Amino acid sequence: MTEELGFIAHLPGQPEAINADSFDEDVLASPVPVLVEFWAARCGPCRRIAPEMASAAARLGAKARVFTLNVDEELPAAERFAVRAVPATLLFVRGEERARALGFQDRDALLEMARPYIDDHEE
Repeated sequence: MTEELGFIAHLPGQPEAINADSFDEDVLASPVPVLVEFWAARCGPCRRIAPEMASAAARLGAKARVFTLNVDEELPAAERFAVRAVPATLLFVRGEERARALGFQDRDALLEMARPYIDDHEE
């Protein structure tokens, strides 16, 4: 059965695409930390980070949510958070941006961003 976090069906351990319309509900109102990768199809490093995001999502499971947002399709969301280069990965905790990484990040770097905000993290 699909677990519900109160907004959209969520499959722990998998990145999900998000858009500007649902950003506040799915990211800012999330009860767990959220990693959001802002990306564009024309961006080589964005293609390289995709499997790293998937691996981080699998490792985090239900302890955090992982979203991807295409800036070419959702420019208002990128502008709202002053994302001027991609890939950019932002970490939100209880509605506030707590960390930001620019450029390619491997799975371990992504996990390290989230680690201080994850309860009962596993090594």
